[in-house]
Amino acid sequence: MTLFSLARRNLKTNTKQYLLYFYPMVLSIVIYFTFVSLQYNNQIIQTATALGKVQPAFMASSVLLFLFSATFIWYSNSFFTRKRKKEIALYSLFGICKKQIARLLFYENLITGFIALGVGIAIGAILSKLFAMLLIKLMGFSFIATFYISSKAIIQTLVVFTGIIGVTAIHNYRIIYRYTLIELLKADKQGPVEKKASKITALLSLLILGVGYYILLLPGDSAFYKRYGFTAVMFSLLFMLIGTFLFNRSVFHVFLEKLETVRGIYFKGTNLISVSHLRFRMKGNVVILSMIASLTTITLFTLGAIFGFHHNLLSETSKNYPLSIMYTSQSKEIDYQVERLIKEDRKHSIVFSKKLEYLQLEGDLSSTGRWSNQQPILLISETEYQKLATKMGLKYVKNIGKDRAVVFHDGNLNQNKDPYTGKTVQLSDQSKLTIQKYEKGHLLNQSYYSFPMVINNSQYQQLKKHNDIRYMQIYKLENEKSMGELSKEIEDKVYKTSSFDEALQYSSFHQEYERGVQTYGLLIFIGAFLGIVFLLATGSMLYYKQLTEATADKERYKILRKIGMNRKQMKGTIAKQILPVFVLPLVMAIPNSSVILSTLARFANINMLQPYLITIAIYIGIYFGYYLLTVRKYTSIINY
Repeated sequence: MTLFSLARRNLKTNTKQYLLYFYPMVLSIVIYFTFVSLQYNNQIIQTATALGKVQPAFMASSVLLFLFSATFIWYSNSFFTRKRKKEIALYSLFGICKKQIARLLFYENLITGFIALGVGIAIGAILSKLFAMLLIKLMGFSFIATFYISSKAIIQTLVVFTGIIGVTAIHNYRIIYRYTLIELLKADKQGPVEKKASKITALLSLLILGVGYYILLLPGDSAFYKRYGFTAVMFSLLFMLIGTFLFNRSVFHVFLEKLETVRGIYFKGTNLISVSHLRFRMKGNVVILSMIASLTTITLFTLGAIFGFHHNLLSETSKNYPLSIMYTSQSKEIDYQVERLIKEDRKHSIVFSKKLEYLQLEGDLSSTGRWSNQQPILLISETEYQKLATKMGLKYVKNIGKDRAVVFHDGNLNQNKDPYTGKTVQLSDQSKLTIQKYEKGHLLNQSYYSFPMVINNSQYQQLKKHNDIRYMQIYKLENEKSMGELSKEIEDKVYKTSSFDEALQYSSFHQEYERGVQTYGLLIFIGAFLGIVFLLATGSMLYYKQLTEATADKERYKILRKIGMNRKQMKGTIAKQILPVFVLPLVMAIPNSSVILSTLARFANINMLQPYLITIAIYIGIYFGYYLLTVRKYTSIINY
């Protein structure tokens, strides 16, 4: 019998054991192939025209998925090989040389890997249409996804996972040379050395975390942020990372030491066994718990932020684009055709309309730090401004001084900062305007090409003598969210002239809202997909770490059974000792992500509390499922 035949026979006779490694590998391949299939789906790429190219977002995410897959498979392989070290030692005892054993492990890994590749790609191909339909729905498209298998996705998946499988196979090949026979036989009896708790380190961790929180929670206009800017945020995140590691290293250990002195709790039931086991195992769990806490922090913050911005999409679009339709009036004929289109479409009645008179000049806005040196500026008279503000239901500024101007929010994410008041703007006719007042709201739809400024009537009249008068046609309509077809028809009318005017502007609420739906739909899909993947990664790390410990603790639990502990008590003990390992990363991740997200919400002046709480609830629910699965598998290993 050849080694390859023996490898196949081992797979057939020990199928249940090999499934512990096979399932994680298939899951990784399914997730990766499904995601990469969307990256190469021409139907989605060609339809998402409002976003430009969506492939870079998918490519960046696929790199993260590759890292997850490699980690996930490596952890499952490590657990699988640790369980088989005694078996490997027995092969040596039976007289099989190391080279043959190494080749046997190599063949087994390759066979398992390539079967998993075939199964994973097949399942991923079936699921790819389901996920494509979900993405299409999230992005607000109405077409039906076709079943599509990308050859590029298959090739990329084969290349990536052949590499991962090859590396793990080589790792297994080298195991036989890295360990002596005695080490292999005693692999499941090795454990970490119990460490002494440090109260100083525990206090230091709380202090460092407090400093990180304090910096992030400082007001955006504080002297500290003005001096250090974004560097201050990086400092706080570094402090939180260090504080999290020290917290996991010391605080819980100090708590366990104190718990041992509380006799009423420590000697109650099986608490003595659970607490002693936790103290014994904590040293080996510090790094993995810190890594999981950091990954969970990133996941909760990212998902909370994405869902928060999506939750506020309508209100934010309404603030930045308060007008349904806004375009530069070119002729009475086009204005008449646009008005007729709106009136013929009975689904979107006119709330108000106005033809706004303005002047367009070049201006130097470099003093604000927000715009380039020369920028088109829309100058609006105080009278026109007050008329439009009244129609929009806005409070307006009165008594604008000579050589003074009122400006409006320019779409900057930081809505708590005023970059304009007191700054001077020089116009192309050499006149200068000092910004008297900065309004946080919008008068016109946000534009990336021009900047509206209101000046007093007398100064406007003087400038009017030497500059061309322009008009902006404005409409506020009902049911703005559903006016996609009407908006497109109006845009075609506005741009129907053969000669393109650089000063011509067109903006609609629906245009921006649709872009937002597509953008956040894509982000929600990618964020939720990666969030679930990170959850699987963190859960699998804990899962396989605990199962490795279960294999090592098997003999200890046999002794406990012999002295009278029943199965129910053993299961309770296992549940108690595993629970803190799952809870500790959340104890750090939830406050860390809460502080970071609250800073972002305050910075953007957006309420993200509800989406964040929903994100935490869903995350904890799935996480708790992992805990129950781990307890069940741990118990089955102990009782086997």
